[in-house]
Amino acid sequence: MLSAYEGEILGEEFFSVLAQKADSEQSRVKLRNLAAIERLVAEALLPVITRYKLESNSKVLLAEKGRDETVEYAELGWTQFAVKLKKLLGPFVREFETLLVEAPVDDQPYIQLLLDHEIALFAFAQAEGEDSSDGQIHLDNFLQRHKALLRNEG
Repeated sequence: MLSAYEGEILGEEFFSVLAQKADSEQSRVKLRNLAAIERLVAEALLPVITRYKLESNSKVLLAEKGRDETVEYAELGWTQFAVKLKKLLGPFVREFETLLVEAPVDDQPYIQLLLDHEIALFAFAQAEGEDSSDGQIHLDNFLQRHKALLRNEG
């Protein structure tokens, strides 16, 4: 759970930096949306992090790692970026599916949030890359489905 939380913080910075470097307004908007979702999910996970008294790496360090990871993505065209992002996300979907089965009942809504989040990002990347379509619908559906948890905990 801690690594997922840290991954969301890292991911927010990753997408934010890429948004600043994007060459089209449409890409900037989508990358900012991805960054916002990462932030919302991180905030929603805080109660679990607190309950287990987990100590995360500093947000400054995590943000620095997020910036470092943009290097291999920053020069890619949008389609290539989406295809590479999809490959990156696949293992996380499988990891959270396994975690959901093993999680205590109290943690399951948060693991489901993580899983649905990764599935939405995966579908977004699939649409934007291989399908050459607008993936925003997958992000919007995720936000709508988890609106209560994202707002209550954020």
